[in-house]
Amino acid sequence: MNKKIMAAALSAAVCFGVVRAAHGAGFAMYEGSARGNALGTEVTADPVNPSVMFNNAAAITALPGFQAEVGLTAIRPRQSIVTESPLGEKKTRATSKWWTPPHAYATWQAMDRVWLGLGIFCRYGLGVDYPDDWPGRYEWTKATIESFDVNPNIAFKLTDQLSFAAGLRMETFDASFERMIPTGTPFAGPDCKLKMEGDDVALGYNAAFYWTPQTNMSFGISYQSRVEQHLRGDATCAGQRTDVSSDLTTPAMLYMGTSLKPTDRLKVNFGLVYTMWNSFEDLAIRFDPPLLGKVHESSAEKNWKSTVRPQLGLEYKATDHLFLRGGYVYDQTPDPDAHADYLVPGNNRHLFSLGFGLTFEKWFFDATYTYLFMQDRDVPGRPAEGVFDGEFTGGDAHMMSYSIGCRF
Repeated sequence: MNKKIMAAALSAAVCFGVVRAAHGAGFAMYEGSARGNALGTEVTADPVNPSVMFNNAAAITALPGFQAEVGLTAIRPRQSIVTESPLGEKKTRATSKWWTPPHAYATWQAMDRVWLGLGIFCRYGLGVDYPDDWPGRYEWTKATIESFDVNPNIAFKLTDQLSFAAGLRMETFDASFERMIPTGTPFAGPDCKLKMEGDDVALGYNAAFYWTPQTNMSFGISYQSRVEQHLRGDATCAGQRTDVSSDLTTPAMLYMGTSLKPTDRLKVNFGLVYTMWNSFEDLAIRFDPPLLGKVHESSAEKNWKSTVRPQLGLEYKATDHLFLRGGYVYDQTPDPDAHADYLVPGNNRHLFSLGFGLTFEKWFFDATYTYLFMQDRDVPGRPAEGVFDGEFTGGDAHMMSYSIGCRF
């Protein structure tokens, strides 16, 4: 029992690290574990480790006894933005640094047909950082979203082939933004730096099914609800402090996947994630008292569209202890050209993954490398909003994932 308590405590502790990266399109994160990342983040119908809970909590009914898993994904993004502003054409490289979103999971077979699970992971995150004097500084110079989910679940085996799960999502959301405000003539006079911070904790839910009609075939479907965040915080500019508030709804997600074993050593996973970004219609920030005595609200229209994310993963059992993996993802951007901005610069993405897993009687270890390539994108200007004609170019990211777990 002491080992179980230590493993659960470690799972909880790992997730209070720094979370500042999103490299799914928009500001969603689909990287739930090293094994999942190696398989193109597609394990919706493939329950091998507790991290399957990130995609589908109903699949934990395939995990006997007590199991725990912890890990992280280290992400280093890069992006350049070409702008045609009153300062002329300029290419700006966003600050590149490593971000490390963590993950932790524990599952327990409480009864013959009842399982309990707990996941702590990151579904949303964002980090962009530009020089204070770059041409787009009147839209954003810095934006950070730090978020994680605490997700308890209960799963039932309805029959030997069909399982159902339901869970509660406690989603923390912490956002900070910076931009410059001209106090004289834009691009000529002095600027004032506006800093804004806000946070909230809100509740959502998830529900899922897992079906195994044959030993070499399984299907999964999982729904993650939208969560309404009511951010409250403060802002400072030119020595003035004011309260700020903003309402933001994180999108619902629908995971659908299948896992097939054409041979004893080969496994093929394929799935789709439907992310309902249409909940992100605008970003309005309210100031009380008014900022600089006159600005009551800052509002930007978003009108994002929902996206479909195809995911493919292959796993080959090389030996009884070694598994080789590969994956591919095509990730659509949700922001239409008419509302593309510097908060989430980028375009459609291609992700290529390679990884391996080592498994023993009680312990397992997974490691993955993923390369993300972002397509270039022309941006139509909206000078009144601080966005100029230009191009997002040279976008990519390197991601390395590690997970370690135990079974009792």
